[in-house]
Amino acid sequence: MGLQLNFPGNPRVRAQLERVRESGQLAGSYLFEGPPGAGQEAAAIELAAWVIAGTVDPAHPDAGRVLRYVHPDLIYVMPVVSPVSPEKMTKDDWLPFYREYQGLHAKDPILPIEFKTNPRISVHGIRAVRLEMAKMPYEGQGRALVIHAADRMDDATQDALLKTLEEPPRNTVIILISHRPESLRKTILSRCQRLVFDALDDETIRGMLVSRGLDASRADFFAGLAGGNLEQAALLAAAESEEGNAILDRREEWLDFIDRFEFEDEVGMISAVQEFAKQTAKKKKGDKNLTQVRVDFMSLALSWYHDLLGAEARGGLRIHRDQENRRERYRDLQASQLVDRIQRFEKARGQLLSYTNFQLTLLAIFLGLRAARIKT
Repeated sequence: MGLQLNFPGNPRVRAQLERVRESGQLAGSYLFEGPPGAGQEAAAIELAAWVIAGTVDPAHPDAGRVLRYVHPDLIYVMPVVSPVSPEKMTKDDWLPFYREYQGLHAKDPILPIEFKTNPRISVHGIRAVRLEMAKMPYEGQGRALVIHAADRMDDATQDALLKTLEEPPRNTVIILISHRPESLRKTILSRCQRLVFDALDDETIRGMLVSRGLDASRADFFAGLAGGNLEQAALLAAAESEEGNAILDRREEWLDFIDRFEFEDEVGMISAVQEFAKQTAKKKKGDKNLTQVRVDFMSLALSWYHDLLGAEARGGLRIHRDQENRRERYRDLQASQLVDRIQRFEKARGQLLSYTNFQLTLLAIFLGLRAARIKT
């Protein structure tokens, strides 16, 4: 009883997990990969409930607390900004610190917590978690460690986790969630059972937005715009106000900049890149950390070029379906050129998380594209 999983979408992954759980062959370490907002988070917490409580029934006392992120045998690690230098925090400081953010995240697991500076997963925090994982369960049948955005661990942090991945404690499951598994070391990847999640379909996202109180027509628009990412759809919904929608306004502004990068002459393109870099460097009250803002821009550019690439076959844009007029300017770009852009922006997005210079990164992308045009 209580073995049926309920996380959204991905019936193939759900069926696979249910089979191994019923057979008693659950692995000690998993990597849930795939695009952002594809249901990995909910799947990880439900799998944790299985191990800790033996059920995912929210009416069960232990399972219910796991699903609410409050069970003492659930350890949830995410990139965070420590109040002092990580080196100054003792091993006894880390678990209460992670518990604090675990509680904040539990208020709405779909919406990400926003930080003013770039969050990280510290090697010192992982070492403290390793010591905690070696203990016997407090109240449940087992223990679970969930590491969100595991690709934000640097090499030293991954090395610190490796020993626990090699020999997970009995009745323990470790679940890494990553949208960039290529950033994880091969030694980490080889020790995890890898499950690939597919982007959620529009209908699933639309239904979840409506259940959160959003108007059906607006939910339909946001579901398409999110491109299978439930987190992005929830952020769009949360940005709705009487004054408009700040995320949609920013999207329009950023697409205008992409137009300038693409179609102005070289001097104009360089000027636009400089202007854009300065503009995104301006911090306002309530802004995300600068790195995340710039990664968001790279993600928007990727979704735009992906949408353009598939538009011809589909007969129109899918994600940016309100931008058909803008699409006209890009009709001369061949499929190979769009693929080139996607590859360059995908690489650049990963580089930004390593503190690469944003302005130089953008200049390298579009100067490289112009050089490629000349060659052809």
